Order: sequence, then structure tokens, then C-alpha cells
Amino acid sequence: MPAAPPAPKKRRRPLLPPPRSFTALRRVREGESVRTIVIALLANLVIAAAKLIAGLASGSGAMLAEAAHSAADSVNEVFLAVGLWRAKQPPDQDHPLGHTRERFLWALMAAIASFLVGGCLSIGIAIAKLRHPEPVEAGLAPWVVLGIAFVADGASWLQAMRQARRQAKDYGVSLPRYVSRASDPVVRAVFLEDSAALAGLLLAAGGLLASRIVGSSVPDSIASLAIGLLLAVTAFALARPFADFLVGRSIPERFLETLRRIVEDDPAVEEVLSLHAIYSGPEEVVVIGKARPARGLDIERLARAMDALDAKIRKALPFVADVYIDVTGTDRRAGEGRERTERAGEGN
Repeated sequence: MPAAPPAPKKRRRPLLPPPRSFTALRRVREGESVRTIVIALLANLVIAAAKLIAGLASGSGAMLAEAAHSAADSVNEVFLAVGLWRAKQPPDQDHPLGHTRERFLWALMAAIASFLVGGCLSIGIAIAKLRHPEPVEAGLAPWVVLGIAFVADGASWLQAMRQARRQAKDYGVSLPRYVSRASDPVVRAVFLEDSAALAGLLLAAGGLLASRIVGSSVPDSIASLAIGLLLAVTAFALARPFADFLVGRSIPERFLETLRRIVEDDPAVEEVLSLHAIYSGPEEVVVIGKARPARGLDIERLARAMDALDAKIRKALPFVADVYIDVTGTDRRAGEGRERTERAGEGN
């Protein structure tokens, strides 16, 4: 008897693109993050080369530290660009929700690179210069390079400031508060990096000037050490929030209260059993909840009510990408009562 032919393999249906928040889609159309990265990268590449040449020519440890600073910032921009590119990749079987959260990963790697390339190298240069001091030739070249670098970093900082200010206005918060809570890696990283770069230039200038006044290379070496410590602190300030977003960070409390009020006030919801809103990517949030529906709703009316609630949430909180609310008949109070009963039984 001939063997039965093998059953045809079922073709996997292509995955639908993951839902995006209105805010994230608008950011893509504006292209502001790409512009910010390109400006910062070009500025850092040019001034890193200029600082390196000036540092080698003058023997200034602070200038060499600043060259390492700009090189680290250039690596950071490359990582941020890779994150933007990876976030655009379509979903697959292993990543059904897409790759938007990779932007947090690459931003975290950029912060680590900043610490290793910039901070550790600058501190190493400072220690070497302090152990084996060399005369610093404070000619005109280092000052010209510092001036050009200040203009270039200032232009990049202004671009990051404009983007951060616009986005802070979208959320109705002050600029410092937005930068401290921003889920957009580009805004947070470039703004803080350029702020640290401008501060590093002032430290390098102070070290050069002090070395010229006292006739010793020690102030210049101390400035190099201060630049390295500044880079290390900045890298930690960048890495810690990105680690939170990777783990799964909730939206700020005031937005969570708005979300809870919307769900609790909806006539189709009798009781909210649980409600969470977690970042699934930069400026993209997934709402997860469990609720008890109002009595008397049939399946069709309940489905329409949930669709209307979904639209209401997205309109009030445009950074919401998707809403998952489990409608259940379980009473939370009854569940708590059963839990207390079970605990009492365990104690007997």
C-alpha cells in the first residue's frame, strides 16, 4: 500500500505591524530625531579630530581628554542611529510586537560606551600626566580649537534644546522635568551629552589658563581628570533611566491618574480591578487592565463600549499605542475574601 503523501505545510500568515501611538507616528513624520543625531555626529567628528591634533601638538592632557570626550559622543550618536534603524524593522515570529524597545537597548549601550571610551580614557590620561608631567605649550592653536568646538557643540545643543522644548510643550511640562523623564533616547542622550560637552570645554579652558598662569601642567592634568569624572557621571545619569525603560517603566503618576479616571468614569465599567500603563518603546505605551463590566450589557454592546473606551484613551493620551482590558465577571472584593479565607485555613 503506497504511503500517504505528507500533509501540506500551513503557510504562516505575515504578522500585522504593531500598533503605534499617535505621538510616535508624528515624530517619525517630523524626522526631528534623525536631524538631531546627524548634527551632533558631524559636530563631534570634526571637533574630535581638531582636539586630538591640538592636544598632541600642545601636550595638553585636557585637550586629549576632550578629544576622547568627542570621540565617545560620536560613538553614542552611531548607537542612537542604529537604534532608530532597528526600531523600524517589521515584527517577526520571535518579536511579534516589533523592535521599538531596541532603542532603549542601544541608548544604554551608548551610555556604557561613553563611560568606557570617554570617562575611563580621560581619567587614564589624567593619571599618566600627573605621574609623568610634561610642559604644556599654551599657544594659540588649543584656544582656536576650543572656540570652534564651543560653537559646534553649541549648535548641536541648540538643536537638541529645540526638540526637547517642543516635546515638553506636547506634554505640558517644563523642560527640566521633561528631560528628566523623557522616554525618547535621542532627546535625553544628545541634550545631556552636549551639556556635558560644553561643561568639558570650560574645564579644558580653565586647565589651560591655570597651567599658563602657574607655569605647571598640574592644573591641566586636573582638568583632564575632572572631564573624565564628568563623563562618568553623565554616562550613569543616561544609563539608569534607559535600564528602567528596558525592564518596563510605568508612565508618570499624573498620566496614570488620568487614565484611571477615564476607565473608572466609563459607563460600561462597573469596577476597575487592575490598571497598568508600561512603555513599550519611546513615547509608546501599552495599557493593560482588568475590569468588571456594567450589568445588563450584552456581548455586542460591550464590544462597542470597549472600542469607544479605547478611542477615548488614545485621544486623551496620544502616546498610548495599544489597550488591552480584560473584561471579567470576577469581583475583586470576593477574590480578596477568598484569599483571606485561604490564609486563615492555612494558619489552622
